[in-house]
Amino acid sequence: MEIREELEISEAEIDQLEMHSVINVLSVIYSQLQLIQMNTKYPEILNDTITATSELAKAARKQNQQKFQESVLNDLESKLFSALKTLESKEPILDDGTKTEEYKHIFKEILTVISIRINELNKRWENPDAWETHPIEEFENDFRKFFHALEKNSKGKYRIIYNIAEQEEKDYLVQFKISSDTTHITMPILLKDVIRDLIANARKYTQPGGTITVGISQKEGKLRFVVEDNGYGIPEAEVNEIVKFGYRGSNVKEKVRTMGGGFGLTKAWYVTRKFGGRMWINSELERNTKVIIELPSPAE
Repeated sequence: MEIREELEISEAEIDQLEMHSVINVLSVIYSQLQLIQMNTKYPEILNDTITATSELAKAARKQNQQKFQESVLNDLESKLFSALKTLESKEPILDDGTKTEEYKHIFKEILTVISIRINELNKRWENPDAWETHPIEEFENDFRKFFHALEKNSKGKYRIIYNIAEQEEKDYLVQFKISSDTTHITMPILLKDVIRDLIANARKYTQPGGTITVGISQKEGKLRFVVEDNGYGIPEAEVNEIVKFGYRGSNVKEKVRTMGGGFGLTKAWYVTRKFGGRMWINSELERNTKVIIELPSPAE
């Protein structure tokens, strides 16, 4: 079904959409820190880091550009790893049996992701409508890091693998292909955010053992992105509604715990319209969801 919904989005909501990706990563850091606090005898050790993370999330919601400099991220990283080092010296094994050291690896992955996103964010602030060129190999590597961070954050609940011959019962199989008339791909900076969000949604709304298929093609003046999963699906009557700000499908509200605000498809539709494109959502309950975005590539 082609989405033709005319959305009324306030300036505040647009700001939230554009900061959505950064806020999500900060929310992951915040939730992981709270999880550690619940399982340690020394919760006060993490108080300063939790406060710093919370303040950065508030700055993101307000689009406070001064707070998103490399020095601020370095300060957060320093506070975080200093606190973990102190905690590890006092309590190497947490109450839930987790090694404190394991969180160092998890946060290292998350901070790598947020560093990439803050760099993209600053580029967007400099030129909101800019298209950025990526060598295909580099673009694929960025997404491999993204998938790896998703897997690390699950703390062993699932793996993400790329070869069906290696897939076990709780593994997600990801098929990711890019093709272009050249050795690079060019897209609006904000679209890269959308691609990550929709892939994360596909993983979130697909049970372990599922398959997520992603394709990007840039040929003959057209950029096409497709993501398909074999997850919960969307009720037919709600396909047009699903792009509305904060809307979540009625069939997943009670099934899937999420820290997101239901903005992923809203953001996708907003970016699609902003750059003169078209968007389709095809879905069947308990079988699959397929999202297609087409944008006209700018003349070179």
